[in-house]
Amino acid sequence: MTKPRVALLVWVGDGFSAFGAWIDFLAILTLAAWQFQVSPLQMAAVSAAGLLPGILAGPALGRWCDQGDTRRILQGSIALRLLATGAILFCQDYLLFVLLVGLRSVFASVAAPAINVLALRVTAPAERPRFYAVLNVINNSAKVLAPALGTVSSSLASEAVALMLSAVCSAAALVAFSGLSVAAVAAAADGAPQGSPPPSAVQATSLLPLLWVAATCAFFVFMVNNLVPLVLQRSGFDKSLLGVLVSCSGAGNFFSGLWLARRAAASSGDSAAAGRLAEMLVPALCQAAGFAAIALLLWQRPAGLPLILPLMFFTIGIFSARLAIAMNVHVATHHAARAGRVWGVVGSWQSAMILLAPLLGAVVLDLWGPATLFAFAAGSALVSFALLGALRPVGARPARP
Repeated sequence: MTKPRVALLVWVGDGFSAFGAWIDFLAILTLAAWQFQVSPLQMAAVSAAGLLPGILAGPALGRWCDQGDTRRILQGSIALRLLATGAILFCQDYLLFVLLVGLRSVFASVAAPAINVLALRVTAPAERPRFYAVLNVINNSAKVLAPALGTVSSSLASEAVALMLSAVCSAAALVAFSGLSVAAVAAAADGAPQGSPPPSAVQATSLLPLLWVAATCAFFVFMVNNLVPLVLQRSGFDKSLLGVLVSCSGAGNFFSGLWLARRAAASSGDSAAAGRLAEMLVPALCQAAGFAAIALLLWQRPAGLPLILPLMFFTIGIFSARLAIAMNVHVATHHAARAGRVWGVVGSWQSAMILLAPLLGAVVLDLWGPATLFAFAAGSALVSFALLGALRPVGARPARP
C-alpha cells in the first residue's frame, strides 16, 4: 500500500505549488494594470502570454515527464517559475514583461502532468480515488484562498509582497518534493497489492472521449466564468454577490472532495470510481443542467433569487469536483503508461478553450443578455455531449487504439 509519508509529501508539495502559482498569477495581472497602465488590448496580450506558450508546449512537456525523472523535472520547473516571477517583479519594460510571463507559463505548465505522473508512481491502484479526492480538495482550497491572500497582501502592502509570498510557497513546495527520494517512490510503488498491473500493462483506450469531455467543460464553463461580474451588473445585483457566488462554488468543490475522499477510503475505491466514461459524463452533464437552471432563473426572476443563485453555484461546484476526480481516475486506469503526455494534451486543450470561450461569451452577452449567455453555454455542452454519444455510446466497451 502507499506509504503515508510519501502521499503526504505529494499533497503538501502540490498545495504549496498551487498556492504560489495562483498568487503570482494574480500579482502579474495587478502589475500589468497598475504598474504598466496597459490598455485592454495590451492586457489581452498579457493574458495570451499566460496561456499560449503552455498550450503549445504542453504535450511535449507531458511526454518529458513520462520519460524522465519526474521528481527532478517538477523541482526544476518550480525553481524556474520562481526565477521568472522574481524577474517579473523587477521588470520595467512592457515587452520584456510579456516575454517573462510567457516563460512563466511554460514552467507552470509542467506541474499538472508531472504531479499526476508522480501520483501514479507513489499510489497503489485501489488507493487512487481517495488520493485524487484529497488532491482535488487541496487544489480547490488554493484556488479559493490564494487569490484572496494575494489581494490582501497587495492591498495592504504591494505587489512585491504578494510575489514574495508566492516565492515562499514555491520554496516550500521545493522542500516537500525534495523529501521524495527515489527510494521512497520506489518503495511506495513496490507496496502495491500483488496482482495489480504495472502502468505499462494497463490497457490503453482512445484519448478522444477524455479530450472531448475536458475541452467541452472548459469551453462552456469559461464562456461564463470570466463574465460573471458583468452578468451580475447587467442583472441589477449588488457587486457583493460576486464574492458570495465564488465562495459558494469553492465550498461546493471543497466539501464534495472531502466527502468523496471519505467514501473512497471506506470502499477502498472498489466501486466508487472505475475510470468509466460515464463517471466523467454524469457530473459534466449535471454542471450543464445547472447552467440551464440559472438561465431559467434569470429569465423568470423569482423572489429570493439572490439566495437561490449561491445554492446553484454551490451545487455546480459539487459536480465540478466529481468531474475532476473522475478524470484523474480515468487517466490512471486507461492511460497510466503515458499519463504525462495525456495530461499535457488535456491541459493544452483546456487552456485553448479558456482563451477562446470568453470571446464568444462576450458576444452572446452583448447581443442577448445574461440569461441567454447561461442558456447558450448549457446548450453548447449538451450538443457537444450528444455528438460524443453519437460517435461512441457511453456504455460501449473501450476500443483499443
